[in-house]
Amino acid sequence: MDRINCNVIGDLLPLYADEVVSEDTKALVEEHLAECADCAEKYAQMKREIELNIGLKAVEAEKQAILAAKKKIRKKRIVTAVVSCIIGVIVIVAVVFILNNIRIPAVYEKERFKVDVREVGGAECMYLDYTGRMYTYDQYEVFDGEKLIWYVDIYSTPWSNLFDGENDATKHELFLTTLDGTDSTPIDELRYVEGDIWQMYSPTRDVDNMTENSVLLWERDDGLQFKAEPGTGENHTQ
Repeated sequence: MDRINCNVIGDLLPLYADEVVSEDTKALVEEHLAECADCAEKYAQMKREIELNIGLKAVEAEKQAILAAKKKIRKKRIVTAVVSCIIGVIVIVAVVFILNNIRIPAVYEKERFKVDVREVGGAECMYLDYTGRMYTYDQYEVFDGEKLIWYVDIYSTPWSNLFDGENDATKHELFLTTLDGTDSTPIDELRYVEGDIWQMYSPTRDVDNMTENSVLLWERDDGLQFKAEPGTGENHTQ
């Protein structure tokens, strides 16, 4: 059998290297490579290039896989950080809201409460001078059929106690109402409720319960004179 031309073998080598030739062609190529050193070297070089190319592709694929994994991890970290920040903000807002809405009633101590009745702009006005921590106060009036009772509460919150800079010696002047009927019906009693007026007695507004659980700070006498002398804060009924 005539020896196959090297040019023909050269054309077949890529197909042979990729293992896409028939068995007969494969046998012919291998027989020629066994006899022709030039073609054998050419094939060996081709295999090295193929292996190198495969290696480069594998490295590139691994590199891309690593980059994809890093990108995924980075994205996950960003999402985690964003979610953590959102949760952190929600927690902070919730804590601030809770600390600002937990009422701490001011405990009644006679020396801390002073009723002051004085004339302001031609009207007799009632003030409550309170010494202690305070965030705000509420007022609620009740007419029991015979007299008008004015209830007041005072409270602080954990937030105000932490950040308002107030202490037990802080003085507050609270305007309550006028007493001569200029702007409203004159009140007959002023009482302090050690708690939250709006929550403790809502919705029934049990007047007897409110009276029982409150402290009388001031009341009118039968001659419609104020029991607490203007400016003294003394309660002559206690």
